[in-house]
Amino acid sequence: MTREILVALLMRVFVSEAGWSSEADHAAIGHVLLRQAERQGVTLEVVVQTMVDRHSRALARHPWLLSLGPDCEAPVDWPESRRWLPVSCSLLADRAYRLLRGEVRDPCPRAQQWRARRSLALRRALRAGYRRIGCGRTENAFLEEPKR
Repeated sequence: MTREILVALLMRVFVSEAGWSSEADHAAIGHVLLRQAERQGVTLEVVVQTMVDRHSRALARHPWLLSLGPDCEAPVDWPESRRWLPVSCSLLADRAYRLLRGEVRDPCPRAQQWRARRSLALRRALRAGYRRIGCGRTENAFLEEPKR
């Protein structure tokens, strides 16, 4: 997998999980994915591709995500009713490249997973013993796995 493909996949995860501009979420999510790859003994590419494959609902609602990439051309199927902002895309691509170069500070070093703040999945994780941890001003809730 080329670096550009990995950056495109990271961009898709960042946008589908936290929108375009939540830099704290993007950094925390990127580092959680890096830790998951290390724990599972696989490459970041495997973890990110698996994550993208699981986002079938988001992709069904936003098919343009499939063609979002670091070239920042307007994605295929981008809604005509919305203006394409290549500057926002370039900032997102830059975040992904910086993460891969190790230049992004981990805002949440204990985080092992994340969930949407107001979701059934978050409530289930908390009931299962996961602990919410503070990671600054983020759109998502970041979690530490229960001690076993």
